[in-house]
Amino acid sequence: MFKRILAIAGIVILVLLYLLTFILAIMNHPDTGRLLMASIVCTVFVPVMIHLLLMMNNARKGKSVFDETYSYREDKEN
Repeated sequence: MFKRILAIAGIVILVLLYLLTFILAIMNHPDTGRLLMASIVCTVFVPVMIHLLLMMNNARKGKSVFDETYSYREDKEN
């Protein structure tokens, strides 16, 4: 369940960033270029941070940090 929540949060953050960039571009706001660059950087940064959080969650559970971070089978303990 934790993995699903992090994935949905990441999707929402990225969609809102690009939607805000699009709206400001339509309104011809002077900071649109900087916001677009921030959106592009976050496109890489947000998934990397989610992956690191999942690796830390594995380590907290006593597993190796490289053990099935993205398992397709849900564990009953999540």
